[in-house]
Amino acid sequence: MHGPIMQLGYVVGDIATSAANWRARTGAGPFFHLPSMAFDRWAFNGAPQDLVLHIAFAQLGDIMVELIEPVGPWPNVYGDAPLPKGACRPHHHAFLVGDLDGAAAHLAAGTPVTTGQISDSAQLRYYDCRDTLGLLVELISDTPDTRAFFDIARQGAEGWDGGGPVLRPIPAMGDAA
Repeated sequence: MHGPIMQLGYVVGDIATSAANWRARTGAGPFFHLPSMAFDRWAFNGAPQDLVLHIAFAQLGDIMVELIEPVGPWPNVYGDAPLPKGACRPHHHAFLVGDLDGAAAHLAAGTPVTTGQISDSAQLRYYDCRDTLGLLVELISDTPDTRAFFDIARQGAEGWDGGGPVLRPIPAMGDAA
């Protein structure tokens, strides 16, 4: 767990509004949009859950900004009900880790609040660290696929002048221009 924070996650009431706000106020972008996505083997508080999310992500300096608009069901790891349009609330810090169990033990945060499968070789876990670190902590398996995902935002931001649509479809891995 000695690596950098790779991502700051925010729960939002509307992806398009929040992405436009982030671009206008911070210059983050472009935001790559994953509408209506769900993770395999998603569980919330130990019970399976069929959660649907709209996600958009962009690079801001060395950190990815992730905007998450949960569609439901409620409650879930992102809250008890949808946020109003325009609302944006801090949710998590994310770390890429080689050993999920070792990193979780280092956090001393107990049982994960949420788990999900990203790919055959990669998982994510959320831990409630609000009392010690201020937000939830997301641990993500550090694999070539997850690194490629983070590269999309970084490559998209390189040389971006703020023009064009703020929300864009996700490009093929390695083709973020």
